[in-house]
Amino acid sequence: MDHATYLKELVAAYQGEVRGEAGFATLADHATNAEEREIWQMLARLERTTRERLLPLMKKHGLDTAPDEAQRRLGRERGEARIAAGFAATVGSMTKSLQPYLTLYARLEAEGPPSDRTELAFLNAHEVALHEFAMRAAAGDGRGALQSVRILLGE
Repeated sequence: MDHATYLKELVAAYQGEVRGEAGFATLADHATNAEEREIWQMLARLERTTRERLLPLMKKHGLDTAPDEAQRRLGRERGEARIAAGFAATVGSMTKSLQPYLTLYARLEAEGPPSDRTELAFLNAHEVALHEFAMRAAAGDGRGALQSVRILLGE
């Protein structure tokens, strides 16, 4: 991956975390029960933590670290759309929608500058944990579905 593409993907990943946090926070704000609220809050925290872990890379490469309000708004809109769909449909859709990011973030980790690998590894691991959550939750695992997320967050 050339350097310009790497920087473009890094910015997209950073702003994707802004979008993801807003979406999960919206779901948490409208959760129909305490268990779902806890799940969405934890996923919002995972997205925020991942964005914060990317801050040093963004600054190192001279990239803008201001959260894009359009991405935040898009996240809220997606969250609102998923509220109407319900928990099961939302986690079901996540199993599919996360696939391109699993591939992209694995590639960023493998091909990014060696000095950026620690943060890129966390970015990749967070997407894997999110996907594991979605797969387990879609299979009916409930709170146990968060195991990989909790581990990654050090909980």
